[in-house]
Amino acid sequence: MRFSSRLDTARHSLEKIELDALILTNLQDIRYLTGFSGSAGLALLCHERADLFIDFRYMTQAAEEPVGFGIIPVASSLWDSLIDRVKEVKVHQLGFVSSELSCDQYRKLREKGEGAKLHPLQSLIGQLRMVKDQEEADAIRRSAHLLSSNLAEILSLVKPGIKEKEIAALFEYGLNMNGAEKVGFETIVASGPRSAMPHARPSSRVVGTGELLKIDGGCQWQGYHSDITRTLVVGAAKPDQRRIHQIVLEAHDQAVASARPGINAEELDAMARKVIEDAGYGPYFGHGTGHGVGLSVHEEPRIGKGSRVLLEEGMAFTIEPGIYLPGFGGVRIEDTVLLTASGAEVVTTTSREMTL
Repeated sequence: MRFSSRLDTARHSLEKIELDALILTNLQDIRYLTGFSGSAGLALLCHERADLFIDFRYMTQAAEEPVGFGIIPVASSLWDSLIDRVKEVKVHQLGFVSSELSCDQYRKLREKGEGAKLHPLQSLIGQLRMVKDQEEADAIRRSAHLLSSNLAEILSLVKPGIKEKEIAALFEYGLNMNGAEKVGFETIVASGPRSAMPHARPSSRVVGTGELLKIDGGCQWQGYHSDITRTLVVGAAKPDQRRIHQIVLEAHDQAVASARPGINAEELDAMARKVIEDAGYGPYFGHGTGHGVGLSVHEEPRIGKGSRVLLEEGMAFTIEPGIYLPGFGGVRIEDTVLLTASGAEVVTTTSREMTL
């Protein structure tokens, strides 16, 4: 039922912008409309029909999933088969997501589309995906529960002398063993001065006593993601470490407390940013306050400067302010939240205490 309803909504969106059809190249958009979870495929959405183009590897899988599209088996090129269908159904006004098409794909579409007028779009289905239904929200909650309990268990194993790579390996192993569909993304583990790098890859560096340790990981369950970051000190924390951690925590809590339907995403970012700027660390917070989560770990709405999205009940996103001081280290505290009518529900629950 939910896929049928989503399909109807997508078609209504096509009607409003006067398009005959839409090419879907984003696998998360395809999964949202069809339930198909394969790692390769294309789709063509028209008013009267919808086709999913897949190769032999996914035929059995597609038959077992709630795919509401017609299945088109392809022996050679998915893209050529899709263009053939565009010609066959005589599409005149054809939309595509401009950021997702290669130059070669666009050239073929223009040359072989037999007169179809091409309309570059922002992510039409991505806009629909921003507001989660109850089933999606429950999947994100379940993902967040797995993620939070796993991180808490891993933190209990962290001791001076452990390597960053070992922490990451334990974290990802724990998720896979405890029911996650898969790890949400490559786990970030950074200690000491390396923690000043927002997206540092785990290294063979040994975690020392009294050093900052940042762990950022994600979980996927039934396609839906959650995301969490904790920064702590293994051993006794120094006063300057505690100060920075407390500032970031205040910025995080300010954003969580301020999140509500109707607020502008840029405004929410500014509320967290002001706490850090007022403390004198504004230049050291160089990324947005958060990002949407769902079928992708990074999707709309973006919580940052220039993001004009009005937040709505049912949206899911992260709150993750940070301070990063080269040569000293960095602190980020991140939680995944679901926006309800009364405010933000924090669904990642691992302790935010600074010391183990």
